[in-house]
This record gives sequence, structure tokens and C-alpha cells, in this order.
Amino acid sequence: MVIKYKITGLLLIVCALASCTDWDDFKKYQAGGEIVYPGRGDTMLIASGRNRTQLLWVLSADPRVTAYKLYWNNKADSMEAAVPSDLIGDTVKILIDPLPEGAYNFEMYSLDAKGNRSVPLRFNGRTFGANYENGLLNRTISEASYDSTLKMLKISWNAPDTVNINTELKYTSTDSKTKSLLVGPDVEESKIPDWKPGTLLSYRSSFKPDRKAIDIFTVTRYDTMSVKKPE
Repeated sequence: MVIKYKITGLLLIVCALASCTDWDDFKKYQAGGEIVYPGRGDTMLIASGRNRTQLLWVLSADPRVTAYKLYWNNKADSMEAAVPSDLIGDTVKILIDPLPEGAYNFEMYSLDAKGNRSVPLRFNGRTFGANYENGLLNRTISEASYDSTLKMLKISWNAPDTVNINTELKYTSTDSKTKSLLVGPDVEESKIPDWKPGTLLSYRSSFKPDRKAIDIFTVTRYDTMSVKKPE
């Protein structure tokens, strides 16, 4: 029985020492005061462009936010700017220009007036340039025919890519002038009443990498097509 009491007493002493140690550690972390994390905002909309990108960042409603800092290229590159107080809870537009063509990983932090920063908001994005543009192909023509009775050239277009913006069609008119018209992606047939029979058609298309992109890219070359002369 005496042994039992001694063991119990020893356990109490160990627990007391452990409690003191834990408390001391806790005080050590509290020495600099409570850690403050400004609200970061959780929504980032990315609009790619030609060697640039535009970010639309929906801020948190935290009134302590006074600035932001954005990192990319494994934090080798960054930008920082103030956030006006009247934009708290609103949207901030950020343009990174120039930004070479490629894919990027970003980290965004909100900052307060004391330099405290939020937990990071991580997101991906990319920019487009010559490599993307050089790989584009023109929208194609399925058929071009001339009605000699109506004196009308009819051009039937194949369905374009979903991000086609328009196609420029160039032709020679009956007065031997070069003319052009823009064909929208929804246009299936173009009718040209002043085309000069026997002359070539040339055309090239423009695209966006996606619907949110801020820049338009155009195929670097025109495709040409001859139309069978009317009999």
C-alpha cells in the first residue's frame, strides 16, 4: 500500500512539471502578441492576354486590409500595391504586363497597416504569345460558287472553332479595287455582289485563347482560294 502512495505522488509531481513546461511554452509564443491574419479574399478571376494577364481579385470585407503582395516564378518576381479603403469588399483589377508567354503559379497575400499578411491565396494562370499565334489555323471555306445570272459570289463557311472572333475576307471588286469584309463566327454564308470573276479570294481568322481573354490573336498568313469561272 505504501508503494502505491509513492507512485501516485510521483505521478502528481511529473504532471505538475509537465503543466509548468507547457505553460511556459505557451507564454513564449504569446510574447510577441496575438498573430493577426488579415482577410485574404477567396475569389480570383484570371483573363489571359498577349504576354500579359489581368487579374480581378474580389477582396474580403476585412477593413484592416491596406495593400496586397503578389508573387510568381517561385517568388522570384512580385508586385505590391495599396488597396484604397473604399474598395474593401469590392474588386481590384491587377494587370501584369509584360509577362512572357507561359504557365504560372501565383501567390496572393493581403497586408494590413502593420505589415501582417494573410494566409496565401494560390492560383494558376497563363499568358499567350507568338507560339500560340503561330499555331492558329484559318476558318475554312466549304464551297465558293458564282451565279452568273445573279452576278453573285456565294461563299459557304465551315463551322469555326468556338473561340473564333471573326474572319477577314479580301477580294477584288468589279472596279479592280481590293475590298475586305469581316465574317462573324455565326455567319454560314457570305454573298458578294461585286466580286470580279476569275480573281482570287484570300482570308485569315482571328481568335481568343478563351472567352475571358483580353487580347485577340490573328493567324499570321492569309489562305487563298480560286473560284471556278462562270461558264
